[in-house]
Amino acid sequence: MKGRGLPTRGVVMRRATWALCVAGWLAGGVAVAQDGGERYVVDATQSDLHWLVYKAGTLSRLGHNHTIAAGDLGGNVTVSSGNLSASRFELEFSVAKLVVDDPMLRGTLGADFASVPTADDIAGTTKNMLSDRVLDGEKHPSIRIVGTGPVPREGKQALAVKVEMLGRSIDLTVPTEVTIDGGELRARGEFELNHADLGMEPFTVMLGALAVGEKLSFSYDIKARRDAR
Repeated sequence: MKGRGLPTRGVVMRRATWALCVAGWLAGGVAVAQDGGERYVVDATQSDLHWLVYKAGTLSRLGHNHTIAAGDLGGNVTVSSGNLSASRFELEFSVAKLVVDDPMLRGTLGADFASVPTADDIAGTTKNMLSDRVLDGEKHPSIRIVGTGPVPREGKQALAVKVEMLGRSIDLTVPTEVTIDGGELRARGEFELNHADLGMEPFTVMLGALAVGEKLSFSYDIKARRDAR
């Protein structure tokens, strides 16, 4: 009975090359999986994103300061465990579902928000906000926020943020405090912007006698849970 003999040098080389290719593909797959990070999904019921709008003008006594909150906030965070600053996130909410002057929120904000807007006041504010002079809700139904971080900044943390609204993108750097505890991620912070920072102009009526002030105060407390999939 004849033996099969030893493989030729060419066969050995081809087998070695194939083995190296397979090993490379496997290693590449592992690297991609690791770089992909760990995914967290925003818990809309436990998260808050709102901003404060202030009255201005010579007839400001006739108006109210207003609160505006995201009513259907959704999104996800991908945490890069090896380099937290490379983590990335995406948030989105519809402008039609923004909540204007929620009584519970106003009740936490002190004397500047102690007045009580009527149902007609809230309806008018909402109509103005969604008009083509402000958020133009018909043409631009949603606002999307994407970014990376946190990164160290002056002993604290900051996020590099891109806000996509009104058909344009605005780059911002905002302060944050990010913590991860077990399967929950939390990011929170406060900051102020002017309308001009967002490429907007304050809403005015009566030749500016009653107007929205330039300053906007933002607050967020986002909670996300590790994706079980």
